[in-house]
Amino acid sequence: MSPEGSERHRLLPLDGAVNFRDLGGYPVAGGRRTKWRCLFRSDSLAALTNQDLERVAALDLYGLIDFRVPRERVSHPNRLPDGARLRIAEVGFWPDGVSEMLDALRDLRIDAAGVERAVTEQYRRYPVHHCAEYRRMLEEVERAAGRPMLVHCVSGKDRTGFGAAIILMVLGATTSVIVEDYLLTNAYRRDISHLMPPGTPESVAETFTAARPAYIEAALEAIGANFGCIDDYLERGLGFDAKRRRALRERLTEPTS
Repeated sequence: MSPEGSERHRLLPLDGAVNFRDLGGYPVAGGRRTKWRCLFRSDSLAALTNQDLERVAALDLYGLIDFRVPRERVSHPNRLPDGARLRIAEVGFWPDGVSEMLDALRDLRIDAAGVERAVTEQYRRYPVHHCAEYRRMLEEVERAAGRPMLVHCVSGKDRTGFGAAIILMVLGATTSVIVEDYLLTNAYRRDISHLMPPGTPESVAETFTAARPAYIEAALEAIGANFGCIDDYLERGLGFDAKRRRALRERLTEPTS
């Protein structure tokens, strides 16, 4: 079954993961598009069923980039296909402020406006405070040399969302395409109610789990404020100059016709 020309093929329908998506088919610079079945993004893989594992095995993944911190990996270890010989890069981090926000959520000490402010600030920190982690992500994609790679965290929205945005930046996607991919998470939200206590207002839960344009836009604005433009961020912040970016584009994109 070919994924060409159909948005419904972007989501891999799995029982144990709700936000496992293909980054293929997006238009990029030079009249090209991202290749299908090369780059994937996902939420947690801890609850994959046996049937899910068969579907994931069929992707023939070369490597996996895990943005979860150690305690997240220990409490919800990934389920991976038997015999899979994946190159696993554990690049876990939490941006400053996340622990405090989660504590406030658990204690019912934060309202929806406070959550929105906190998450927006976290996104501003991604391109400035976490260059090392996202540089490692790109190095792993580069090492794969076009073989399929998966990037994931818990919900597949924040750490993974900005990681996917960076990959699309490198491949020459426009800002509108980057935002489009980011916002797709709203259609495939993972249940993370375990992070919130009974009595959490619906408005708080909605704001916490939503992929809002203001969040990804805050990260893009931080790139402009600190680096000037996306190419300078990729080169000076992440160490990927024009030559390295061109090599990735040659491997991970293709002509549209």
